[in-house]
Amino acid sequence: MSTSTRSSPVSGGLSRRRFLGTALATGATAATIPGFSIAQSARRDLRVGIFGGDFGNLSPVQRWDISSGLVMNHLFDNLVRVDYAGRRIVPWLAEEWSNPDPLTWRIRLKEGVKWHGGFGDFTAEDVAYTWNHHLETQSFQVGTALFPIDTVKTDGKYVVEVKTRTPFGAFPGVTMGYGGMTVSRNAHQEMGDAEYSLNPIGQGPYALESLRSNEVELVRNEAYWRLGFPKLDRISYRAVPDSTVRLQALQNGELDFITHPDPRAVAGMREDSGFTVTSTPGWNWDYQMFNLRGAQPTDAYTNKLVRQAISYAIDREAIVNEIYSGEATPTDNQIPPGYLGHEASLLHYPKNGDLAKARELMAQAGVSGYEVEVITSDKDWLRRELELVAAMVSQIGITYRIQNMDIGSFNNRWLNHNYQQTLEDITLVAPDPDSACWWFLNSKGSLSSWDNPQMDQLLDGARAEADQAARAGMYGQIGRMTAEECPQIFHCNVNFVRIFNADLQGFAPAPQEYIEMLDEVSWS
Repeated sequence: MSTSTRSSPVSGGLSRRRFLGTALATGATAATIPGFSIAQSARRDLRVGIFGGDFGNLSPVQRWDISSGLVMNHLFDNLVRVDYAGRRIVPWLAEEWSNPDPLTWRIRLKEGVKWHGGFGDFTAEDVAYTWNHHLETQSFQVGTALFPIDTVKTDGKYVVEVKTRTPFGAFPGVTMGYGGMTVSRNAHQEMGDAEYSLNPIGQGPYALESLRSNEVELVRNEAYWRLGFPKLDRISYRAVPDSTVRLQALQNGELDFITHPDPRAVAGMREDSGFTVTSTPGWNWDYQMFNLRGAQPTDAYTNKLVRQAISYAIDREAIVNEIYSGEATPTDNQIPPGYLGHEASLLHYPKNGDLAKARELMAQAGVSGYEVEVITSDKDWLRRELELVAAMVSQIGITYRIQNMDIGSFNNRWLNHNYQQTLEDITLVAPDPDSACWWFLNSKGSLSSWDNPQMDQLLDGARAEADQAARAGMYGQIGRMTAEECPQIFHCNVNFVRIFNADLQGFAPAPQEYIEMLDEVSWS
């Protein structure tokens, strides 16, 4: 992580601290400085600029995107949080949990937590209602975090008992973590899905004041269970699609905090003492994905040798340098550094590629060239990356027909397996390798477009295995097999970069794109 600091600017090019220090050195006091008061010395609001367009759904029981997640994690507390430094799951609204037998989880909730808007106490009924609603509606979470659940019931006001279909050791991180954001049963039954998504009732540090297309206003939850938090009275979110415009708004004082700056501008911002730059290795990857299940037999990419040729044609270091200005790490491995089962960032393919090997494999496959549609979303850096990758594979005779889409249209095609190839990024939802592998590679995974019985057996075995050393070996094998078969091709693990006013304090950067907690942030 890289940081630099300076006081926030005031008129005449002087910082507030420098102005005050000069005034006091000449015999003035705070009380005699025009326009200055102790009460005004620390702001109580924060203006945040994020990537993307209009904010969509803000309800946990409907699919939400990255920008909505940044807001929702302030409206709703989760059952657990992640200690990123220790890579462990820590209690939050769930005070404790136990696994008395391989198919049972018992969760005890914190008492005294209140829903916004006078909707009463947060209880086990809310957790059971939320998870049962997901199961009944077959929501997106059934294919991701809640897949192991067979039944959910309450045992008193503050205990939830879950029966699973199969043993799942990553239950606290995946099911209670990614799937642990709950709705108020009373509010949701009264409002219904549509209204709840626009006027969510949470129990987190902030409550929704207003939602206007690309702007969201949050206000402090005065009844929040964590005494002394949040530190600020108001957070204003503004979605700004263009990374250059976001950065200019920060520099001009229109915003205080931004995500996803243009990586080419990061080095210069590190030299500006008015801002703090954090660069955090992400639990993520940029990757290409092939729809092998929906492909025609004549589609060239159904041949493993062609997919390997594409991977050899990729200069991953060029992607890191040209798209991310060094704020990333080349990889061909879906299991990120620090995860159980990670053996190396580059398992098989050279960081600068090998065009001779790629051409050799194309010749072995009997393919001289072809054209394929590749879709990506509205992240401007991914669109630039796809153009760069298209130029790389053109050297082995492959033409990428690029289709840039808004995130809603992209997700619709991706989740319904209506594509040939994608280039996109993914943030992993838990510090467990299951979240990096199963959904994408198992034939039953909601995101998978590949059928391989040997991989299914490995993934199912690793998911159920209790011995961590044995799991590590299995995930190492899974990583190597993925690099060999290439149902997906991984480019790099990208750092999450945030830039903010240097007078802000208390921000702890996360390696997950949709979590950016500001509840402990304040102005110095």
